[in-house]
Amino acid sequence: MFYEVFQALALDVKLVALVVVALVIGLAAGYGLAASIGGVGGAVTVTVTPEKKVYSIGLTLPLSGELSSIGKIWEKVVQLAIEDLNNEASAYGFKVEFRSVILDDGTVEEKALQNVQSFAQQGIKVVIGPAASAQVKVVKSYADSNKILIISPSSTAPTLAIPNDFVFRTVGSDAGQARALATLAYYEGARKVVIFHRNDEYGNAFADFFKDYFEDMGGSSSRLAYQTGLSDYASEVATLASRVQTEGADGVILIAFDTDGANILSHAAESDVLSRIRWFISEGPHGAEELLSPTVGQFASKVKLYGTRPLFIANPLYADFKERLVSRFGLEPGVFSENLYDAIKLAGWAILRAGTYDGEAIRSALVVVAKTYYGPSGWTAFDGAGDKAQQDYGIWAIVPGGPKGYQFKDVGLYERNTIIFTEETYK
Repeated sequence: MFYEVFQALALDVKLVALVVVALVIGLAAGYGLAASIGGVGGAVTVTVTPEKKVYSIGLTLPLSGELSSIGKIWEKVVQLAIEDLNNEASAYGFKVEFRSVILDDGTVEEKALQNVQSFAQQGIKVVIGPAASAQVKVVKSYADSNKILIISPSSTAPTLAIPNDFVFRTVGSDAGQARALATLAYYEGARKVVIFHRNDEYGNAFADFFKDYFEDMGGSSSRLAYQTGLSDYASEVATLASRVQTEGADGVILIAFDTDGANILSHAAESDVLSRIRWFISEGPHGAEELLSPTVGQFASKVKLYGTRPLFIANPLYADFKERLVSRFGLEPGVFSENLYDAIKLAGWAILRAGTYDGEAIRSALVVVAKTYYGPSGWTAFDGAGDKAQQDYGIWAIVPGGPKGYQFKDVGLYERNTIIFTEETYK
């Protein structure tokens, strides 16, 4: 994998020229590997170690707020990725050190913008994150104006698939996932559903695309948006139950994040109406430990809850990444953890390829590097809008097992408009 990346880097004429020039300048300044100095008693060899060039990569992460469960896992993913990036750069002879500068954005739009502005004041031109599409939308204008490269590992709203800007995403847009989830729901027998979704950039766009795809398949649907950022969703779930009963729906499509998703499912478990129909869910809450409570776990089994999530199928690099995260930190990779890891690695190699810490140059280099980089999230080549060009989707469920009594498990895949289950989940 990294041989291909380095080959693309090392054989590039401009990069080779930069390396040669750097070595020449280093020797002239006294930074050579060794220099012979004449003197009494013969030559004396003096070895001077060149100082490392330090590159900072900013990360605006949801360490608190609605995505905090995933954010805490991501913090360890960052540590792993930065260590791997530095080790690889050193192995290839680059005298550089990458450092992460992490700021918490609380899963809040304005805070994400403040973080990007803070990075800019520190001279940081490459930022990983933010996580949510609503946040990416808010930081986009500032990033474009100031030529700050934004690489989000988890923003998926199709409305942000915009060419020629400074925003890239190491995941496919929800135009693809909405089709996968619609296919899953229809395959499982749902014909009349209520789409219960976050009233934000992510939820609204996902709901729009899902509705179109599902109705094209022959199903019918209605939308019910809920306000985000609430401490409790009991009232919203009661409204959902009323809507389901009135319309005679046979399924609910939940498009949520961590804390809101868990709270909604826990209240739904108390509803006779909502416990008698099928439930399907987006990738948003996958990996959140709140969903592994006995209440949610038992409800998932009762309603045969299935979800979709971006996942590169049968990838040995993902298996290795997962094993290292578990053995090192005792953590299962939550949703988009592999996309975050690859975003950091891509950023580092793009900086090296650019040969200068300039946002526009790094943006151009990123596109080239991504064409030959294959990581835990699979092949990372970007499409014309800066989103991951090749994206597969897995099917997940919540099943008994694990230290908390329940665990997330991938039980199938979506391939070529077809649902394929790899194992039986609900009997």
